[in-house]
Amino acid sequence: MRRNLTALLMLACGIFSASSPAATPAADAGILADRMLAAIGGRAAWAALRNTVNDSLQFRLEEPTVVRAVIRMDFTQPRFRIDTTAPGLALARVVDGERHWRLSRAGAIEDVPSEVLADDRRWYAGHVYRTIHRIAARDPALRLAVNGAGRLEVHEGGSRIAWFALDVRGEPYAFGAHDDDVGSITGPWSFVRDGIHHPTWVARPDGSWRAAVQALEVNVELDEAAFARPVGAS
Repeated sequence: MRRNLTALLMLACGIFSASSPAATPAADAGILADRMLAAIGGRAAWAALRNTVNDSLQFRLEEPTVVRAVIRMDFTQPRFRIDTTAPGLALARVVDGERHWRLSRAGAIEDVPSEVLADDRRWYAGHVYRTIHRIAARDPALRLAVNGAGRLEVHEGGSRIAWFALDVRGEPYAFGAHDDDVGSITGPWSFVRDGIHHPTWVARPDGSWRAAVQALEVNVELDEAAFARPVGAS
């Protein structure tokens, strides 16, 4: 779900307008963050996350138009694996700290190209569920703010890494990362695993990309072999 890295009616109403650099006091942002966490399973459950394994069906404009994507996401270190499959298609991409590799469409094991690697690392830095975990854990590297449109923003190192648009209950109905002010819209956060509430679907507002969660695992024992470059590969 990397390209999430947020309905046309909402756009027409101005809900997805560009964020403002002005922000309300941190206390207001803290209230919004508390409300969001309470709406999606609670601070304790999210703070306890170490990893997720997200299995979804993704619907796209290009062929194949339906793919299965399994994302193993380690929250404790910069490490993830994305497997994308469909009839006649098998892709894999792994970033594990400074190590990385991918299985290409041609069936070759190779290094991840530099431009893709940079995009992947930026995606990880603003990954929505990892960011929620960090908010719940009160990561001191994060600064919370509320922008002029009322979105909850998350900043790190002087830059915005994520934003959340919340309904009256505090449940996110849209989110985005970094400088993406359009982001994704989300369905109800009613897919529950071990106390964690996850959205049942996520989509680009124009419908060009949609994903529906099929299974979710949390705090599993991640298989080290899944991140290792295949033996004998160049």
